[in-house]
Amino acid sequence: MKINKLKLSIILGLLVLFLGWYAVKKTYFFNEFLGFFLSPFWKGATYSGEKSRGFLENYIFLVNLKKENERLKEEILLLKAQLAQYQERERVYLELEKFYKISSKLNYPKIAARIIYKPLDYFSDLIFIDKGSKDGVMPQMPVLAVAGGEAVALIGQVVEVYNHWSKVILINHPSFAADVKVLRTGDRGILRGRAESHPFVYYLPSDAQVKSGDEVLTSGQDGLFPSGLLVGQIVNVYRDPAQSVFKMAEIASLVDLYRVDMIFVLAKIPEISF
Repeated sequence: MKINKLKLSIILGLLVLFLGWYAVKKTYFFNEFLGFFLSPFWKGATYSGEKSRGFLENYIFLVNLKKENERLKEEILLLKAQLAQYQERERVYLELEKFYKISSKLNYPKIAARIIYKPLDYFSDLIFIDKGSKDGVMPQMPVLAVAGGEAVALIGQVVEVYNHWSKVILINHPSFAADVKVLRTGDRGILRGRAESHPFVYYLPSDAQVKSGDEVLTSGQDGLFPSGLLVGQIVNVYRDPAQSVFKMAEIASLVDLYRVDMIFVLAKIPEISF
């Protein structure tokens, strides 16, 4: 009886071991079977996931790159604007330095000003400047500009003054007049504008030996302008049709009146009131 129970126990133990081994093998084979058929789907899902993640990462990278490019473009534009401002300031400082260096012999205060209005045509004969009575500007004061980097030349006269700006007529304005002389011959005349690109010198003596290329300066004998200010050069000489006993000469300014953008008011009060 005991022997039968022992055999039965052994058989049951072996059966349990066999069933356990079979279950393990069955599970293994089932997993192998399942893996064989599902692995393509798993690989596809993995590949799709990686592609999606890669696409998303690339998209985010491109978006950030675009933002960075826009930021850099804005910075470049800002730097260009700042560079232009610095270059303009440097140009102004050099212009000021040049003017004060070559005008040291003019024993009058000089007021630097920027042109804030000027007609576009070459025959314009008036300008507005950004300095007025608060800066010491007064009517009839001479207006100068740098001529060729080596001299200063008379280009006009203040006619109206306000607190923060002034109106200036140029030497080709019909209302402009100055007593001048020809440097080489000493002949005197009256410089007047004609609403054209060039002014004329009138009342030159009929025997004056003036010619093209002669320099014309202020004589200092009109009580308005100091003597020795360069005005321009003679380009043509004519017999005055209205006054046959006189000659007249066409004058070209030493300053490009069309392109000038900075002027200097000579703080000289007229010696004679008209």
